Amino acid sequence: MAGFVKLLMIAFTAAMVENAIFSRALVTRKMLFLKNREEILTFSAVITLMTVISGVICCAADSLVLYPRGVSIYIRSALYVLIMAAVHTAMIVAASRKAGEWYARAKNVLLMAGYNVAVLGTILLCSFNRYNLWERLFYFVGTGVGVTLALVLLDVANQNIAMSRVPRIFRGLPILLLYIGILSLAFYGLIGHPITF
Repeated sequence: MAGFVKLLMIAFTAAMVENAIFSRALVTRKMLFLKNREEILTFSAVITLMTVISGVICCAADSLVLYPRGVSIYIRSALYVLIMAAVHTAMIVAASRKAGEWYARAKNVLLMAGYNVAVLGTILLCSFNRYNLWERLFYFVGTGVGVTLALVLLDVANQNIAMSRVPRIFRGLPILLLYIGILSLAFYGLIGHPITF
């Protein structure tokens, strides 16, 4: 029971406290291109799926090859990128063959979400912390849930800001970036200490 509670705390920490957008600033550039809720949910689902699949393969590579041989972080990072590329290519091919109509609508989002620094950052964090497979799985799912919640929150905020009376110079991207900065400070205050990398 204590082990399961620890896993839930890892997922909660990944989703809320060490949020990929607000605490680590990992998805901020790509999120500005998302236009509607369908794109946001597709983007979040692809990031979660990419993180889980790539992370499980990277965990196997870590425990079977990389940790026992003492491979440096630079080579591990390059290997993680290659694994992400293989998983991303497999996902694109599978989506184009199995869901042709949906793939045509969501192609840009799939390409944007697949190669994402959030995926690599999450895998590297788990590698640095030397999490086992179950801890990594819960951390990956927690990160995906955190990205989804943050993107939906920012979409709602963007709609509310668009309806309010904002000075002309701040309309659009500047006010959204200020909003993200304020939320990031709030999340940093929630943590209360620097995040270890």
